[in-house]
Amino acid sequence: MLLLVVALLSIFAVSCVGNSYVDMRPVSPYSWSEPVSILYQNSDTTALRDIAVAVRYNKNFDADTLSVVVQTSLPDAHQFSEQVILQFKQDYTAAAVTASEAVLYRSGCQLGQSGYYIFTITPTRAVKGVEAVGIAFTNLEDRP
Repeated sequence: MLLLVVALLSIFAVSCVGNSYVDMRPVSPYSWSEPVSILYQNSDTTALRDIAVAVRYNKNFDADTLSVVVQTSLPDAHQFSEQVILQFKQDYTAAAVTASEAVLYRSGCQLGQSGYYIFTITPTRAVKGVEAVGIAFTNLEDRP
């Protein structure tokens, strides 16, 4: 039971380390086709960030690329969307059940408005083996 609780908490993981931030949402590993929305509250309008699409997948995900549409809604209600092709390494170890990768989507972005941004990620076709999807931010001054 404890293992189940820990697993459920990790599914809804929001991680903040330094000035890095990752937020992921679970999707159906049998067939992901629905949009996933991530709400991000921005208060630093001067920081430059790398933005990545984070994906956790299992061995049923057998592609090396994934085509998604990323729609961004700004605090002032403006929206834009673009199709992005994510490339994966798929480095499994012998004991690995799942793997996670954050694939760079934008580098050196400045979120110039304070308030809530909504990032919506939608696959262009149904995908098997994807367990969770989200957005990862890293401030450029925090990169090694």
